[in-house]
Amino acid sequence: MDLIPLLIDFFNNIDVLMLIMVRVSAFLIFLPVLSAMNIPMQGRLVFAFVMSAAIYAADIVTMATYYDSPTGFIMLILAEVITGALMGYIVFFVFNAILFAGQFIDFSMGFAMVNVLDPVQQIQVPVMGNLLSMSAFALLIAAGGLHEFIRIFFHSYSLIPIGTAFVLGNAPLAEFMMWMLVGFAVLAVRIALPVVGTLLMIDVCLGIMVKAVPTMNVFVVGMPLKVLVGLTLVFSVMIPGLSVIYDNVFGMALNGMASIIEGMSP
Repeated sequence: MDLIPLLIDFFNNIDVLMLIMVRVSAFLIFLPVLSAMNIPMQGRLVFAFVMSAAIYAADIVTMATYYDSPTGFIMLILAEVITGALMGYIVFFVFNAILFAGQFIDFSMGFAMVNVLDPVQQIQVPVMGNLLSMSAFALLIAAGGLHEFIRIFFHSYSLIPIGTAFVLGNAPLAEFMMWMLVGFAVLAVRIALPVVGTLLMIDVCLGIMVKAVPTMNVFVVGMPLKVLVGLTLVFSVMIPGLSVIYDNVFGMALNGMASIIEGMSP
């Protein structure tokens, strides 16, 4: 008998569940691994619904206030889409620093013209960037990083109730996004620096040798040498130190998501 009042309450607040699912779906569109194109759409929709139902059942969200009109409801949906997308995109953006660093490495090694298909994003990506990013995603799953991002998303409803996100005209939020762009570039350079710096020194040495021995064919000697040294450094330095790279990227993504939530809070 207690089930009937529960069902009545559920259907009276079906709009709240729909708005929760809008923010959850926008968040999952950009969240690494879960946003992979090779995950069936039906599976992602089921996961978004289960996650939304869990938030609704936890009584984190109790009501949604909006103008009682179709236009007011549509505007609220758009606000929730932007809120969820920003939280997911900041994580996606920071983790792409590994891919950007791989592009630096490929360019230095001479692999700039060689791209492979990334099964997660379904785009052409650099070889080393794909290797490092796939390894980082494996660490993200194994270390429970996805659970941490989802946990912070759950708590976002405490700071940003439905329809209260402050996005338009938010100067501090725009300034923070600019600083995240700078931090993204710095992080990518730091990741690629061991390999790129070594290969740069090899280029300098080859330039000196060309001046000393003008008849030497620098391309015949330089390209295989740079590929050999680059691959050796990747597999002897970067792969063993991938946990350190992951910790830096994960920490920046976690702080970025928390700062985005705090910046959008009313």
